[in-house]
Amino acid sequence: MPDHLIISRAAVGSRMASPGIRAYQLAGALGRALPGNEITLAIPGSDDGIPAPAPNVRMQQWASNGDALKLAREHPTTISRNFQPHLLRLLGKRRFALDAYTPFYIEWMELSKNGMRGRRSWMSSNRWYLNLQLSMADYMFCADERQRDMWIGMLMALALVPPDMYERDPSLRSFIDVVPYGVSPAPLVHTRPVLRGVVDGIGDNDRILIWNGSITDWNDPFTLLEAMEHFATRRPEIKLVFLGVEHPDKVFDHTRGATQRAIELARERGLEGRNVFVLHGWRPYEEIDNYLAESDMAVCLGYEDIESRFAFRTRYVDVLRARLPLLCTRGDVLAERAAAEPFGIAVAERDLNGVIAGIERILDDAAFAETCRERAAAVGAELSWDEVVKPLVRFCESGESAAMPAARRVKQAWGRAGAYFALRELALVSPV
Repeated sequence: MPDHLIISRAAVGSRMASPGIRAYQLAGALGRALPGNEITLAIPGSDDGIPAPAPNVRMQQWASNGDALKLAREHPTTISRNFQPHLLRLLGKRRFALDAYTPFYIEWMELSKNGMRGRRSWMSSNRWYLNLQLSMADYMFCADERQRDMWIGMLMALALVPPDMYERDPSLRSFIDVVPYGVSPAPLVHTRPVLRGVVDGIGDNDRILIWNGSITDWNDPFTLLEAMEHFATRRPEIKLVFLGVEHPDKVFDHTRGATQRAIELARERGLEGRNVFVLHGWRPYEEIDNYLAESDMAVCLGYEDIESRFAFRTRYVDVLRARLPLLCTRGDVLAERAAAEPFGIAVAERDLNGVIAGIERILDDAAFAETCRERAAAVGAELSWDEVVKPLVRFCESGESAAMPAARRVKQAWGRAGAYFALRELALVSPV
């Protein structure tokens, strides 16, 4: 019987976003840490020929809930960002490790806030779905201590941390620990030009700001575009590149929302193709290094709200690996580290003057930029996948569950699954 299963709900292949990359890299790190085990990485659809992340990792396609159930039956441990309710019949028979590196419920509120039909029922169904995930978990891991506090609060509210569980381990580390989004162990390699002298309007001596990821509805590209309008005539050598806008998991519709509004604003202000460049599509995973290597700094702006409070900005991790100084908005844990280390500058939300000054300081203050690069490299080493995966490795090696006994969770879990399915059907017909 194979040893451990990772189920990815997101695309894994030549084009993938952070959820797929995390599943792929976790499989590789587990494989390297457990060389005597076999790791199965279950992916939706073809792997597009992407190599397995470690010699003992087997790539397996899955397409249905039945496929997922069959695979989980064949493995003592299943690791996933969320478990299909069909896996509930294995509760107590197999171990489930929940990858809770994103604050799901907050993201769902953001994704549904722009006029979604049946939003109230849809969010109610998702709440029960999340409660089901927490009920099924034999182990949980998240991206940082702030998230861990949030999840522990939810678990206690659901009566999933009874006194006897607390007495066994008052720290709860054996049940919920921190596995941040990691940094690839492979060195950054520039294999060919992709921006300078390649993209019409970007020259060899230009200074490139890279927005290395999608434009989500909780991002603020608009203040940045105002800053680029300021630079358009004053400093035309400063160029902004949006690396990709068509998310491979179809999470964000690039024809609407913040993405569409940002592109329209760049066109209205005469910035597109002048000092703002939108690379449509999604860059192949093996090409990302080339874009990072040609950039002078990275930038990503958002808002100081509850989303940022519990976010772990995965796009910042590639910035660390590439040793790029970062300009970002305050609020999330990595933004705080960027300002404190420092490996960049964190500004207040919608602070146009702060954004302009931050860009100029990073580009013009060579000593500060070099300090940022040095600190980025140090933090990147701390967040290497082989280092951050250690708590998950300990869980896999233990062969045990530190959660409340499955026999006491199963009734709650079935009730939560039933509420989820009922509300999901209501969401499909509800007008509000």
